[in-house]
Amino acid sequence: MFDKNSIANLIATTNLDKSEAKILLGYLLKFSKVQLITHDDYILDNSQLQDFYELCNQRLLGKPINYITGSREFYSREFKVNSDTLIPRPETELLVDTILEYAKAGFSLLDLGTGSGCIAISAKLEFPTLFVSAVDKSPKALEVAKFNADNLGANVDFKQSDWFSNIETKYDIIVSNPPYIHPKDYHLDTLSFEPQDALTDFNDGLSCLREIVTNARNYLNNDGVLIVEHGYDQGASIRELFTKSGFAKVLTLRDYSMNERVTLGGIMN
Repeated sequence: MFDKNSIANLIATTNLDKSEAKILLGYLLKFSKVQLITHDDYILDNSQLQDFYELCNQRLLGKPINYITGSREFYSREFKVNSDTLIPRPETELLVDTILEYAKAGFSLLDLGTGSGCIAISAKLEFPTLFVSAVDKSPKALEVAKFNADNLGANVDFKQSDWFSNIETKYDIIVSNPPYIHPKDYHLDTLSFEPQDALTDFNDGLSCLREIVTNARNYLNNDGVLIVEHGYDQGASIRELFTKSGFAKVLTLRDYSMNERVTLGGIMN
């Protein structure tokens, strides 16, 4: 029989999903997953109990658990996240996979709208000979990205830029996960805690992608490649945009849920 304030009992009786209760308890107590199991008879004191209930209330009010704990795993690494950055999604790992398919020693990479820096940092750590630059229009997001780069030991050049507004050089690979959710999409209702201007363009869901694709040729080297993430239902529109903008070998890749998610194309010579 466990004490009512023990780890085991709190997990069993909380209104949260048990997996989320474990995450919050691990975060609060600084216990690993294994420690939560081997020390499930640990009894929280009154202060810890109050803090746990406060964390639970935040989650029950809809605050994403990654904002509560301040971290999110991406490409097998922990990244700091907060309300100034999007929470990295598993499907965005496909962007990193695609970068690695096209990267060669000494290539340069530009990440547009870097947010937490997860794409640029992951690419650099997975392919150390890449020269990686990353931009964002938000100074607060850049602070998070720089922290993550320092914390993970990634040499990435960060600067403030609204897409290409402050870019003066050309790159071999340009990548972006821009805002692409239509402002009337019901999914936005469940994402109210995340920065809305990183989710939607407040237009038609395509305006940021349109700006990136139509201007990218001016910032790509010969044989350069542009890689963008987009909505599951935007593949045909993005392929048409790539083709009209002069890209060759345009290809759309499907994510792990088999949705069209990433489109890429190269410079015509």
